[in-house]
Amino acid sequence: MGAEGILFVLPYGILWLLFLFLPLVFGFYISLHKWNPLVGNVFQGFQGYIELFRTPRFWNSFWVTWRFVLFVIPGIIIVGLLAALALHAKLVGGLFESLFFFPYLLNVSIVSILWGLLHDPDVGIFFQYLKQLGIATTPLLNHEFWALPMVAFTTIWWLAGYRMVVFRAALASFPAELYEAAKLDGAGPIRTFFTITLPLLKPTLLFALVLTTVGGMRAFGQVILMTAGGPGTASEVLALYMYRVGFEFLDFGRAAAVGFILFLMIFTLVMILLKFFRLGSELK
Repeated sequence: MGAEGILFVLPYGILWLLFLFLPLVFGFYISLHKWNPLVGNVFQGFQGYIELFRTPRFWNSFWVTWRFVLFVIPGIIIVGLLAALALHAKLVGGLFESLFFFPYLLNVSIVSILWGLLHDPDVGIFFQYLKQLGIATTPLLNHEFWALPMVAFTTIWWLAGYRMVVFRAALASFPAELYEAAKLDGAGPIRTFFTITLPLLKPTLLFALVLTTVGGMRAFGQVILMTAGGPGTASEVLALYMYRVGFEFLDFGRAAAVGFILFLMIFTLVMILLKFFRLGSELK
Protein backbone atom coordinates (compact mmCIF):
# COMPACT_ATOMS: atom_id res chain seq x y z
CA MET A 1 0.00 0.00 0.00
CA GLY A 2 1.42 3.37 -1.04
CA ALA A 3 1.41 6.65 0.83
CA GLU A 4 -1.89 7.71 -0.74
CA GLY A 5 -3.54 4.45 0.33
CA ILE A 6 -2.32 4.93 3.90
CA LEU A 7 -3.78 8.45 3.97
CA PHE A 8 -7.16 7.13 2.85
CA VAL A 9 -7.12 4.40 5.52
CA LEU A 10 -5.73 6.60 8.29
CA PRO A 11 -8.98 8.36 9.39
CA TYR A 12 -10.82 5.04 9.77
CA GLY A 13 -7.76 3.50 11.44
CA ILE A 14 -7.65 6.28 14.04
CA LEU A 15 -11.38 5.96 14.76
CA TRP A 16 -11.09 2.16 14.98
CA LEU A 17 -8.17 2.50 17.39
CA LEU A 18 -9.91 5.07 19.61
CA PHE A 19 -13.43 3.67 19.72
CA LEU A 20 -13.01 -0.09 19.20
CA PHE A 21 -9.56 -1.44 19.96
CA LEU A 22 -8.57 0.69 22.95
CA PRO A 23 -11.96 0.26 24.73
CA LEU A 24 -11.62 -3.49 24.22
CA VAL A 25 -8.14 -3.52 25.76
CA PHE A 26 -9.25 -1.26 28.60
CA GLY A 27 -12.27 -3.50 29.23
CA PHE A 28 -9.99 -6.51 29.57
CA TYR A 29 -7.77 -4.48 31.94
CA ILE A 30 -10.81 -3.65 34.09
CA SER A 31 -11.81 -7.33 34.15
CA LEU A 32 -8.53 -8.15 35.92
CA HIS A 33 -9.42 -5.84 38.82
CA LYS A 34 -11.91 -5.58 41.64
CA TRP A 35 -13.17 -2.37 40.08
CA ASN A 36 -15.46 -0.23 42.19
CA PRO A 37 -15.39 3.55 41.66
CA LEU A 38 -16.80 4.14 45.17
CA VAL A 39 -14.30 2.00 47.08
CA GLY A 40 -11.23 1.67 44.89
CA ASN A 41 -9.61 -0.75 42.48
CA VAL A 42 -7.65 -3.86 43.46
CA PHE A 43 -5.78 -6.05 40.98
CA GLN A 44 -6.93 -9.68 41.21
CA GLY A 45 -5.78 -11.22 37.94
CA PHE A 46 -8.07 -13.94 36.63
CA GLN A 47 -9.73 -14.48 39.99
CA GLY A 48 -12.79 -12.60 38.77
CA TYR A 49 -13.15 -15.02 35.85
CA ILE A 50 -12.78 -18.02 38.18
CA GLU A 51 -15.49 -16.67 40.50
CA LEU A 52 -17.67 -15.96 37.48
CA PHE A 53 -17.38 -19.54 36.25
CA ARG A 54 -18.49 -20.71 39.71
CA THR A 55 -21.64 -18.56 39.58
CA PRO A 56 -24.79 -20.46 38.53
CA ARG A 57 -26.48 -17.26 37.36
CA PHE A 58 -23.67 -16.63 34.87
CA TRP A 59 -24.10 -20.10 33.37
CA ASN A 60 -27.85 -19.59 33.22
CA SER A 61 -27.32 -16.38 31.23
CA PHE A 62 -24.74 -18.13 29.07
CA TRP A 63 -27.17 -20.86 28.01
CA VAL A 64 -30.09 -18.44 27.70
CA THR A 65 -27.99 -16.40 25.25
CA TRP A 66 -27.30 -19.48 23.14
CA ARG A 67 -30.98 -20.44 23.18
CA PHE A 68 -31.91 -16.95 22.06
CA VAL A 69 -29.34 -17.03 19.25
CA LEU A 70 -30.58 -20.44 18.06
CA PHE A 71 -34.07 -18.95 17.78
CA VAL A 72 -33.08 -15.64 16.21
CA ILE A 73 -30.37 -16.45 13.65
CA PRO A 74 -32.27 -19.11 11.65
CA GLY A 75 -35.52 -17.18 12.03
CA ILE A 76 -34.22 -13.85 10.69
CA ILE A 77 -32.21 -15.42 7.87
CA ILE A 78 -34.91 -17.83 6.68
CA VAL A 79 -37.78 -15.34 6.92
CA GLY A 80 -35.73 -12.61 5.21
CA LEU A 81 -34.59 -14.96 2.44
CA LEU A 82 -38.09 -16.32 1.80
CA ALA A 83 -39.47 -12.79 1.58
CA ALA A 84 -36.70 -11.80 -0.86
CA LEU A 85 -37.34 -14.86 -3.03
CA ALA A 86 -41.08 -14.12 -3.08
CA LEU A 87 -40.40 -10.54 -4.19
CA HIS A 88 -37.82 -11.62 -6.78
CA ALA A 89 -40.28 -14.14 -8.23
CA LYS A 90 -43.00 -11.44 -8.22
CA LEU A 91 -45.25 -13.57 -6.04
CA VAL A 92 -45.89 -10.46 -3.90
CA GLY A 93 -45.76 -6.76 -4.70
CA GLY A 94 -44.31 -3.53 -3.41
CA LEU A 95 -46.91 -3.14 -0.66
CA PHE A 96 -45.70 -6.37 0.94
CA GLU A 97 -42.12 -5.16 0.72
CA SER A 98 -42.97 -1.85 2.40
CA LEU A 99 -44.97 -3.48 5.19
CA PHE A 100 -42.33 -6.12 5.77
CA PHE A 101 -39.47 -3.61 5.90
CA PHE A 102 -41.31 -1.04 8.04
CA PRO A 103 -40.58 -2.64 11.47
CA TYR A 104 -36.84 -2.23 10.85
CA LEU A 105 -37.32 1.55 10.82
CA LEU A 106 -38.62 1.47 14.40
CA ASN A 107 -36.46 1.92 17.47
CA VAL A 108 -35.92 -1.08 19.75
CA SER A 109 -37.85 0.73 22.50
CA ILE A 110 -40.92 1.22 20.28
CA VAL A 111 -40.82 -2.39 19.09
CA SER A 112 -40.45 -3.77 22.61
CA ILE A 113 -43.17 -1.58 24.16
CA LEU A 114 -45.53 -2.38 21.27
CA TRP A 115 -45.15 -6.14 21.62
CA GLY A 116 -45.20 -5.85 25.41
CA LEU A 117 -48.64 -4.21 25.13
CA LEU A 118 -49.82 -6.91 22.71
CA HIS A 119 -48.93 -9.50 25.37
CA ASP A 120 -50.43 -7.49 28.24
CA PRO A 121 -53.02 -9.58 30.18
CA ASP A 122 -55.43 -6.64 30.45
CA VAL A 123 -55.24 -4.84 27.09
CA GLY A 124 -53.15 -7.12 24.90
CA ILE A 125 -55.10 -8.54 21.96
CA PHE A 126 -52.46 -11.19 21.33
CA PHE A 127 -52.95 -12.74 24.77
CA GLN A 128 -56.74 -12.41 24.57
CA TYR A 129 -56.88 -14.33 21.28
CA LEU A 130 -54.65 -17.08 22.63
CA LYS A 131 -56.78 -17.25 25.77
CA GLN A 132 -60.00 -17.59 23.77
CA LEU A 133 -58.43 -20.38 21.70
CA GLY A 134 -57.43 -22.14 24.92
CA ILE A 135 -53.74 -22.00 24.02
CA ALA A 136 -52.55 -19.74 26.85
CA THR A 137 -53.86 -19.25 30.38
CA THR A 138 -51.05 -16.91 31.47
CA PRO A 139 -49.32 -14.19 29.43
CA LEU A 140 -46.51 -15.77 27.41
CA LEU A 141 -44.02 -13.12 28.55
CA ASN A 142 -44.63 -14.30 32.11
CA HIS A 143 -44.19 -17.97 31.20
CA GLU A 144 -40.85 -19.55 32.08
CA PHE A 145 -40.60 -21.43 28.78
CA TRP A 146 -42.33 -19.05 26.34
CA ALA A 147 -40.83 -15.73 27.47
CA LEU A 148 -37.57 -16.13 25.55
CA PRO A 149 -39.18 -17.45 22.32
CA MET A 150 -41.60 -14.51 22.37
CA VAL A 151 -38.72 -12.02 22.64
CA ALA A 152 -36.99 -13.91 19.82
CA PHE A 153 -40.17 -13.76 17.70
CA THR A 154 -40.33 -10.00 18.23
CA THR A 155 -36.68 -9.67 17.20
CA ILE A 156 -37.33 -11.68 14.01
CA TRP A 157 -40.36 -9.49 13.18
CA TRP A 158 -38.22 -6.40 13.76
CA LEU A 159 -35.05 -7.29 11.83
CA ALA A 160 -36.02 -9.72 9.05
CA GLY A 161 -37.04 -6.85 6.74
CA TYR A 162 -33.50 -5.52 6.46
CA ARG A 163 -32.16 -8.97 5.56
CA MET A 164 -34.90 -9.18 2.93
CA VAL A 165 -33.58 -6.01 1.30
CA VAL A 166 -30.00 -7.33 1.39
CA PHE A 167 -30.97 -10.67 -0.14
CA ARG A 168 -33.18 -9.05 -2.77
CA ALA A 169 -30.36 -6.77 -3.90
CA ALA A 170 -28.10 -9.81 -4.28
CA LEU A 171 -30.74 -11.77 -6.22
CA ALA A 172 -31.23 -8.87 -8.64
CA SER A 173 -27.49 -8.87 -9.45
CA PHE A 174 -27.29 -12.52 -10.53
CA PRO A 175 -26.83 -13.15 -14.31
CA ALA A 176 -30.12 -14.09 -15.96
CA GLU A 177 -28.22 -16.32 -18.43
CA LEU A 178 -27.53 -18.87 -15.70
CA TYR A 179 -31.23 -19.29 -14.97
CA GLU A 180 -32.08 -19.50 -18.67
CA ALA A 181 -29.48 -22.25 -19.12
CA ALA A 182 -30.83 -24.12 -16.08
CA LYS A 183 -34.35 -23.88 -17.48
CA LEU A 184 -33.20 -25.27 -20.85
CA ASP A 185 -31.56 -28.16 -19.00
CA GLY A 186 -34.88 -28.96 -17.38
CA ALA A 187 -33.94 -27.87 -13.85
CA GLY A 188 -36.90 -27.13 -11.59
CA PRO A 189 -37.16 -24.25 -9.07
CA ILE A 190 -35.78 -26.31 -6.16
CA ARG A 191 -32.79 -27.62 -8.09
CA THR A 192 -32.11 -24.16 -9.54
CA PHE A 193 -32.14 -22.67 -6.04
CA PHE A 194 -29.66 -25.17 -4.61
CA THR A 195 -27.33 -25.31 -7.62
CA ILE A 196 -27.32 -21.67 -8.73
CA THR A 197 -29.00 -19.25 -6.32
CA LEU A 198 -27.64 -20.55 -3.02
CA PRO A 199 -23.96 -20.78 -4.13
CA LEU A 200 -24.15 -17.25 -5.56
CA LEU A 201 -25.73 -16.04 -2.32
CA LYS A 202 -22.81 -17.20 -0.17
CA PRO A 203 -21.14 -13.77 0.29
CA THR A 204 -24.48 -12.09 1.05
CA LEU A 205 -25.52 -14.96 3.30
CA LEU A 206 -22.25 -14.65 5.22
CA PHE A 207 -22.77 -10.91 5.67
CA ALA A 208 -26.32 -11.46 6.93
CA LEU A 209 -25.24 -14.27 9.27
CA VAL A 210 -22.41 -12.23 10.80
CA LEU A 211 -24.68 -9.22 11.26
CA THR A 212 -27.41 -11.36 12.83
CA THR A 213 -24.96 -13.27 15.04
CA VAL A 214 -23.43 -10.11 16.48
CA GLY A 215 -26.86 -8.55 17.07
CA GLY A 216 -28.32 -11.72 18.58
CA MET A 217 -25.41 -12.34 20.93
CA ARG A 218 -25.50 -8.85 22.38
CA ALA A 219 -29.29 -8.46 22.51
CA PHE A 220 -30.26 -6.24 25.41
CA GLY A 221 -32.95 -3.62 24.74
CA GLN A 222 -35.82 -5.91 23.77
CA VAL A 223 -35.06 -8.29 26.64
CA ILE A 224 -34.96 -5.69 29.41
CA LEU A 225 -38.04 -3.87 28.10
CA MET A 226 -40.21 -6.91 27.42
CA THR A 227 -39.35 -9.31 30.26
CA ALA A 228 -36.58 -7.68 32.35
CA GLY A 229 -34.92 -11.10 32.18
CA GLY A 230 -37.89 -12.82 33.78
CA PRO A 231 -39.77 -14.63 34.93
CA GLY A 232 -36.96 -15.08 37.42
CA THR A 233 -33.90 -15.38 35.19
CA ALA A 234 -35.55 -17.44 32.43
CA SER A 235 -34.79 -14.84 29.74
CA GLU A 236 -31.75 -13.12 31.27
CA VAL A 237 -29.18 -12.99 28.47
CA LEU A 238 -25.49 -12.26 29.06
CA ALA A 239 -25.75 -8.59 28.07
CA LEU A 240 -28.49 -8.05 30.66
CA TYR A 241 -26.57 -10.01 33.28
CA MET A 242 -23.48 -7.88 32.55
CA TYR A 243 -25.57 -4.71 33.00
CA ARG A 244 -26.92 -5.91 36.34
CA VAL A 245 -23.54 -7.00 37.69
CA GLY A 246 -22.07 -3.62 36.77
CA PHE A 247 -24.82 -1.14 37.59
CA GLU A 248 -26.88 -2.92 40.24
CA PHE A 249 -24.10 -4.70 42.16
CA LEU A 250 -21.39 -2.14 41.23
CA ASP A 251 -18.94 -4.94 40.42
CA PHE A 252 -17.54 -3.43 37.23
CA GLY A 253 -14.57 -5.80 37.14
CA ARG A 254 -16.81 -8.85 36.93
CA ALA A 255 -19.13 -7.07 34.48
CA ALA A 256 -16.13 -6.37 32.25
CA ALA A 257 -15.21 -10.06 32.48
CA VAL A 258 -18.71 -10.98 31.29
CA GLY A 259 -18.34 -8.50 28.44
CA PHE A 260 -14.98 -9.93 27.40
CA ILE A 261 -16.37 -13.48 27.46
CA LEU A 262 -19.27 -12.27 25.31
CA PHE A 263 -16.77 -10.75 22.89
CA LEU A 264 -14.86 -14.05 22.68
CA MET A 265 -18.12 -15.91 22.01
CA ILE A 266 -19.03 -13.55 19.16
CA PHE A 267 -15.50 -13.59 17.73
CA THR A 268 -15.33 -17.40 17.82
CA LEU A 269 -18.71 -17.85 16.18
CA VAL A 270 -17.88 -15.33 13.43
CA MET A 271 -14.55 -17.08 12.74
CA ILE A 272 -16.40 -20.40 12.47
CA LEU A 273 -18.78 -18.84 9.95
CA LEU A 274 -15.88 -17.44 7.90
CA LYS A 275 -14.16 -20.82 7.95
CA PHE A 276 -17.36 -22.65 7.03
CA PHE A 277 -18.19 -20.49 4.02
CA ARG A 278 -14.64 -20.47 2.60
CA LEU A 279 -15.36 -17.70 0.11
CA GLY A 280 -13.14 -17.91 -2.94
CA SER A 281 -14.40 -17.68 -6.49
CA GLU A 282 -17.61 -16.00 -5.30
CA LEU A 283 -15.67 -12.85 -4.44
CA LYS A 284 -13.73 -12.66 -7.70
